[in-house]
Amino acid sequence: MLDKPVFQLSDFDRYEWTDILSQTDPKECKNYSEKFGIKAEAYKLSGDCLAHEVFTFLSDITSILMNPQTMPEEMITSELSDHHLPILRELVININDPEMKARVADILWICKRDPEKARPIQMAKVAVESYLKSARILENKENWINCNDRLKRAAQLASFIDGKKNTIMRSKVIEYIDDLIVRYEGIENEFLIGSAMQVLQEDLRKSLKDIKKSDLSSYANNYADIAAQKAVLGKKSPNYHQAVDSQIAYRDIESEWYKIAGDIESQRLADIFGAEVYVWYAEQAVLSQEPNSYSVAAGRLEIAIEFLKKIEDTFKKREDTTKRIQELHKQMLDYQKKSMSEIVTISVGEPADFDDPEMQQTAIKLVMGKSLKDALYSLVFGYKLIQNYDHIESEARQNLESYKTHFIPKAHIDQEGKTKAISGEGKYDLQEYMFKNTKFYQGWYGLNFVAPACNQICSEHDLKLEDLSFIFYENSFIPKGREPLYARGLLAGLQGDLVLAAHLLIPQLENSLRHILKLNGHITSDLGIQNEYTLGKVLELSDLEQTLTKDTIFTLRCLLTESLGSNFRNEICHGLFDHHQFFAPQLAYLWWLILYLCLVPSYKLWVNENQEK
Repeated sequence: MLDKPVFQLSDFDRYEWTDILSQTDPKECKNYSEKFGIKAEAYKLSGDCLAHEVFTFLSDITSILMNPQTMPEEMITSELSDHHLPILRELVININDPEMKARVADILWICKRDPEKARPIQMAKVAVESYLKSARILENKENWINCNDRLKRAAQLASFIDGKKNTIMRSKVIEYIDDLIVRYEGIENEFLIGSAMQVLQEDLRKSLKDIKKSDLSSYANNYADIAAQKAVLGKKSPNYHQAVDSQIAYRDIESEWYKIAGDIESQRLADIFGAEVYVWYAEQAVLSQEPNSYSVAAGRLEIAIEFLKKIEDTFKKREDTTKRIQELHKQMLDYQKKSMSEIVTISVGEPADFDDPEMQQTAIKLVMGKSLKDALYSLVFGYKLIQNYDHIESEARQNLESYKTHFIPKAHIDQEGKTKAISGEGKYDLQEYMFKNTKFYQGWYGLNFVAPACNQICSEHDLKLEDLSFIFYENSFIPKGREPLYARGLLAGLQGDLVLAAHLLIPQLENSLRHILKLNGHITSDLGIQNEYTLGKVLELSDLEQTLTKDTIFTLRCLLTESLGSNFRNEICHGLFDHHQFFAPQLAYLWWLILYLCLVPSYKLWVNENQEK
């Protein structure tokens, strides 16, 4: 990355580079790097190539992102040559600025190209002490991250230096953090203490056992109390959104201290207090009248409930948490119901006029003037209504490329505001569009093809159950003894009674799919307690593709079992539909599809009969 410089150590004093350090504030390497870079460009324009190289080098070493989580060895060693390291070793001795001194010393520690073929331990010690001094300078309750980054790096280096036997450097870091906690304990709206405690818990956890030994329990309990006090103080923040972040973080820290202390009951209570923060956050949404306040509040209560469930999983169920979950669940349902008044309906790309008179006339002509048998076969096989799976997938991919709304998670809710499905979260985007498009077409065909054709058939025929007997004669799709149920369901759907048709046909369809699988030698029940497979599991069986096409199986999934589709099997069989919901045009399409499946076994026979005529 760097050109090979020709500068020497003496050139640094010549250009008085340390003046930039004293004149820059805040004292962070990224700010030093910017100033060094500006200086380098100025010297380049003036024609002083040597100065340009000096300040470019300084800009480069201060621009390196010293990730406190890792040792950025490869990144640093690739930018430094054997010529640079001796200069840095001499340079670090006279640097007074803690931030710059820490940076140079850390680089020297990281680089393995040392004359003694070992890392310069002394440089690591210098880096730790300098990072602590820099952290003190950068302490700021509004911006705690800079201080925290220096503390984390100091803690990491101290652990490397001390090894298993010594505790000198780690003790220095812990002493600094202990002092910081004392100084900021009574200050509101800060997270310096929290971030410093996280360094103790994450980077120096094992060290605390070595250094505190018998006092560790009282030490951890004391800091748990301070974290709890900070969580309470967090509620006083003028911005309650920020207050939530602070409260949650401090409750997590409190819980972790109790875990270190071995106080399991106190750890559990701290976790419960953490969950209650989201309850408070939900209340604030309503009190502050946030946009879509009830919907927002319901979402926050759901998070609180999930937290409490995790607590039950970790510490076993207790009566108090179980009762609290029930209380919050009731409150969430109330919020969801109230949220329905806040919803604004937005039309996304659907046509303004769902009716298609031309298609309706096509359907009517297809069945007009025919016998009942010929009319039903024409209705089923005279016009292709089942979409091709590959076409659906291709169309969905085009939608993904055309619309950006799929990046936004969307909640699919019922009439009471309850979440039935969530889409737009990445891996489910393609299927979401596939089900969305398929559901649209099914509704369109149900309204513009199936319904008008059925009306025409009913207008021409005085229908009775026995008129449908030709459907069930030696029908491999319909098990013996199920014919009357199919007959009543198909007749009801033909006559427009989709309430009765759905309740009769959906369970029978589920049984028929298991039936045809058994006929082909496939298992449709569990081991042990031999429960029959549910419809959702049946439709996911690869064995089913030996009997039904991939197009038909996907169509059935969209209609019956997918939460992003119509999900009729679950919605209807669990009693979740109101009466008006049975007028959904997709339900007419489902009736047509069941008739199709019933007639497929005898389709070739009907074709042959018509050819003979």
